[in-house]
Amino acid sequence: MGDRGTDAVVNDASSRSADGDIQVEEWIAARIPNWSDVGWWQAQIAAATDGHDPILSNLRITLAHLQLSLALHRITGEGSGANFHTWAVWGSKKAGQTIREQDVPLLARAGVGAGTVTAASAAAVLSGGGWYRRVAASAAAGAASGAAVMWTTKRALDRAAADIFGGNVTVLADIGAQTARFVSTFLAPGERTEERLAGFLEALRPGRARDDGQDLLRGAYSHYFHASRERDRDRRDELMLCANLFAILHEHQRLQPYIDASVPRPLRRFVTEHLLSFTVGAEAMRVSRDVPSPGPSPFPDTLRTIQTPELESFLCGPEGWDRTPDTLSGSAARDWTKLSDRMNYIVDLFRSRQADENLFSAPFTPEQRDLILSGRVPPGPL
Repeated sequence: MGDRGTDAVVNDASSRSADGDIQVEEWIAARIPNWSDVGWWQAQIAAATDGHDPILSNLRITLAHLQLSLALHRITGEGSGANFHTWAVWGSKKAGQTIREQDVPLLARAGVGAGTVTAASAAAVLSGGGWYRRVAASAAAGAASGAAVMWTTKRALDRAAADIFGGNVTVLADIGAQTARFVSTFLAPGERTEERLAGFLEALRPGRARDDGQDLLRGAYSHYFHASRERDRDRRDELMLCANLFAILHEHQRLQPYIDASVPRPLRRFVTEHLLSFTVGAEAMRVSRDVPSPGPSPFPDTLRTIQTPELESFLCGPEGWDRTPDTLSGSAARDWTKLSDRMNYIVDLFRSRQADENLFSAPFTPEQRDLILSGRVPPGPL
């Protein structure tokens, strides 16, 4: 069941793009013969993460995740749903907005407003005399602070862009490199043996992600491997979800320093509420709102109930990440810089959209993609 023909993989990319299906098909088809070559993957990752132009690098990273998503999907099999890199395409696309500082107008207004209020409040407390004099002093201090806050906000945005780009690179260099190794090891169905899996896992570093270990990735790739051999759909889909959640937790533990540094503390709830909207496929969402139900049922049939003990523990155990198990209510985040808030949202997002084929949509038009691969940043919305 694990193997799929070239046409099936090509169609995953082409049939879900907005237009130019033949061009997307040709682009993917031309790369499939290279998927078993780990050196080819390493060159793709190195070209995407060179960092000379952060904006262009981010766009290339997004395309690299797209290729890894399709290659890993070929191994896990038709109908197996989204994998870590399928989600990473849209995470990288969202990161690009901050890297390109497209959040500047709204965050700048928020910064000026917050700075004016803060300065005014401080002046009101510190100034002596009557009520009128305190109000006058507050207004003067607030107005005088405007230019300084604008400058401070721009510096914060520059730092946020740098931190988010650093995280963008880290994810592809870390997890992407291991997926490339996984794909090149197991692309051929005849090579999917327990002995080869043991050899693959042995090369991963022991330890927690925060200590530069890869124990969570060991679990993720083990589950991807066993999903590729599983014929029971319920069991396979639970293995896929568990693999995706292990990989995303590894990522977010690694990224915590970047995320924590990217948003000034006074603006964290504002940023979560107003700036963290994103798209997955054609669907727009906000992390400050509960994950919307994709249909009459919040979860696919195979994931309505969880039977795999490891996955159940991850979601609902004593240290589980889902605060409101088996419902999308309560999934909204209040402070995205907190790992617990992020994971509480992500577990419901991943579980509810596991089988959504729109996640495999191309993130850019064929014309944009060709410009990116030629080393140019396309004009217009990205």
